[in-house]
Amino acid sequence: MLQFGPCALDVCTPSAFGGAVALRTSAIGVSAATGPLLGGVLVAHFGWQAVFWINVPVALLLAAFTLALRVPVPSSRAAGPQRLDLTGAVLLAGALAVLVHTLSGVPAYGWGAARTLFGLAVAAVASAGFGVHEHRAAYPIVPAAVARSVPVTASMVMLLVSGGAMFGALFATTFHLQDVLGLDALASGMRVMPMTALMVLGAPVASRALRRYGACRTAVVGVALVSAALAALALTLTGAGPAGPAGAWVAFGLLGAGFATVMVTTTETVVGDAPSGYAGVVGGLKQTAMNIGPVFGIAVAASLMPSRSAAFRDAFVLTPTLSVLPGLAALGLVPALLLPGGQTRGRKFASADRT
Repeated sequence: MLQFGPCALDVCTPSAFGGAVALRTSAIGVSAATGPLLGGVLVAHFGWQAVFWINVPVALLLAAFTLALRVPVPSSRAAGPQRLDLTGAVLLAGALAVLVHTLSGVPAYGWGAARTLFGLAVAAVASAGFGVHEHRAAYPIVPAAVARSVPVTASMVMLLVSGGAMFGALFATTFHLQDVLGLDALASGMRVMPMTALMVLGAPVASRALRRYGACRTAVVGVALVSAALAALALTLTGAGPAGPAGAWVAFGLLGAGFATVMVTTTETVVGDAPSGYAGVVGGLKQTAMNIGPVFGIAVAASLMPSRSAAFRDAFVLTPTLSVLPGLAALGLVPALLLPGGQTRGRKFASADRT
């Protein structure tokens, strides 16, 4: 069961639940800004090693804070007793491990290499085995009620392709800003700041739009904004659009607003439309999609980029990469159209509104 302050998911009003999702999305936006800026300062003054060392005291501080924190959590009312499916866990972990390892090697070996094709085939076989096992297992990791949920599946796919396209673009533009424009790490982080600002400001707006216009229309707008922002970024950085910082700021701002809308819509839809008792399961699946999407997007972007030679300093070498990513983001329109229409109020939260 999800809890936000005094509000549990089963008794939470739409506005309170939307506020929790918006706050979480805004926190992600703040961290997205803090990372590049702090990283730029550390690299510029203390070397790249400092980026890794600074995580040690932060992790220890968070661990101490977590141990000291006492938060009452309501008991989960899952549908029936649950046991850990070790076979399913091994198959799922193996499929994801092979997939991530294969995708991380695409920039070095290419999509058509035997190593890549073999890795993708092994991941596909492991995934198929996982699916067959889940269908027969008494206590599957992904319960049948979750697997059959169209809103949950559509949200996962939309988040995966949108996140992949955005992180692939951030990967490519980082090289452009530093290798083509000659900016240092700190200046590059400042150039991306509008994306974070619009993520923070756009999250509560997206939450209100979701409750008023429904998941389908809100998601379509969010995916369209992400795709349009990536197209604008491609035109700006390759010289076909408005040049200079202003053009990049506008494109990054649109990207932040669009991705905040996608994040809020998928989060509220995944948890709000989850079968009763399985909010934790779908939350874990959503987090998995958020982790796999960037790996896939960066693999796509890196495989299309040339080696960092003298030719890389020509801005137009990024044209193939930045031209593909808007199309990848646009694929999210298909699952977005499968999300429920109508207002959020009246579905899972109807009982809360009457209390």
